[in-house]
Amino acid sequence: MYQSGPLEGIRVLDFTHVLAGPFATMLLGDLGAEVIKVEIPGRGDSTRLSGPPFQKGESAYFISHNRNKRSICVDLKKREGVQLIKHLVRDCDVVAESFRTGVMDRLGLGYEEMKKIKPDLIYASLSAFGNEGPYRDRPGFELIVQGLTGLVSVTTEPGRRPFKIQIQVVDLSAGMFLALAITAALYHRQLTGLGQKVQTSLLESTIAMMANLVGVYFLAGRVPLGMGTRNPQVMPSQAFKTKDSYIVVVTQPQHWERFCKALGKPEWITDENLGKGKYRVEHYDETERIIEEVTTTRTTQAWLEIFEEHQIAAGPINTVEELFHDPQFEALDMVATLKHPKAGRIKLLTQPWKLSETPGGIKLPPPMLGEHTTQVLTERGLSVEQIEALKEKGVIHESKGK
Repeated sequence: MYQSGPLEGIRVLDFTHVLAGPFATMLLGDLGAEVIKVEIPGRGDSTRLSGPPFQKGESAYFISHNRNKRSICVDLKKREGVQLIKHLVRDCDVVAESFRTGVMDRLGLGYEEMKKIKPDLIYASLSAFGNEGPYRDRPGFELIVQGLTGLVSVTTEPGRRPFKIQIQVVDLSAGMFLALAITAALYHRQLTGLGQKVQTSLLESTIAMMANLVGVYFLAGRVPLGMGTRNPQVMPSQAFKTKDSYIVVVTQPQHWERFCKALGKPEWITDENLGKGKYRVEHYDETERIIEEVTTTRTTQAWLEIFEEHQIAAGPINTVEELFHDPQFEALDMVATLKHPKAGRIKLLTQPWKLSETPGGIKLPPPMLGEHTTQVLTERGLSVEQIEALKEKGVIHESKGK
């Protein structure tokens, strides 16, 4: 299942929690990095408690984004815990954290302190709103940032209750940007020998993902609102009603002629109004109504066949269950089954890329809380007596297994 990845030999000390940061470090683990997840004794990452569903007490939420990591439990409120972390960081390449701004500094584990110990360290910080500005100390979560950035207003149709984008686009985009920045910093270190601090936030990452929507506002002063599945710059490009459900169609302006022929409406190609892309976008409601007078005459499956014949991009609106029976999904081989020490057999999505020479992949199941505390500390040179003394003081914790 796992083959050597391009980040083989890179060691990450991971203080991130919930989703955005752990997603970033999981990506690094998928690429071959060794990830040591530092968790709070007795509780751990809060997503361990998120559910249902649980499988033998293990949360599906935690399992979904914590593969390829080893877990150690260290009490950072104890002086010995902080000293232990400083010992561990000496042979780490990356520290990643997602506490509120200033927390790591107050613990004595901020960038300035850590780089004294490890001058070429890559120190990655992920916050909710950034390290400057009036919101810097506020707690921030997925839905709050979706609302703040305008994503909810773009998605919610007029007169309806607010709709969020149900995939965690805020968290996942922040995690991807953080992982990208870390790998860039590692490359720079390879060239120069210099470490650096890497920062991003949920807010900045989400704004960056909104490039096309922001472009509409910057260039035209138009505020995209209540778009549902619509594209604010191209029509037709949305979900249309059919005789039995809906079909999603995506076109570019140069596809209009093909689309009209597929619908059996060749007269629309040169229509004084409909023939112009600008008109269709500016009169979206009217154009949608006219198109749906045609699409509602056939089933979704019938239209899929017609659109494929005319080389128009189209697809069904599947449920998640239906996705897993889609032949294209099956062909991509994106599900791995592995054994978890407590939950038993679990299924995970695999990484969404393929590298021909250094593929990486899944080498470890998501860890139990503190599962690897003794193992990691032994590897870092602590004796059995030292480890037992730290356990007795409550500085560290280890899972008891099943």
